[in-house]
Amino acid sequence: MMYIDHTIVIPEDFPEGLKRDFAELQEYYDAGDWLQFDLLFEAVEASVKAYYLAGKISREELNLVFRRYGIA
Repeated sequence: MMYIDHTIVIPEDFPEGLKRDFAELQEYYDAGDWLQFDLLFEAVEASVKAYYLAGKISREELNLVFRRYGIA
């Protein structure tokens, strides 16, 4: 399911790799390409968790991403 809550804004100081992933997700969302969105989303979810486990984003930031993309 494609979902993005645009009222939740990703901070400007987020890691560049994640911001690129989010931009790509947005492109698929805008195009209505649910298959590519879903395929990329699985990788992005794992990447976000890895950034959290590595201490590169906070738990609050992890939850922000989860809420924005309807994970939690």
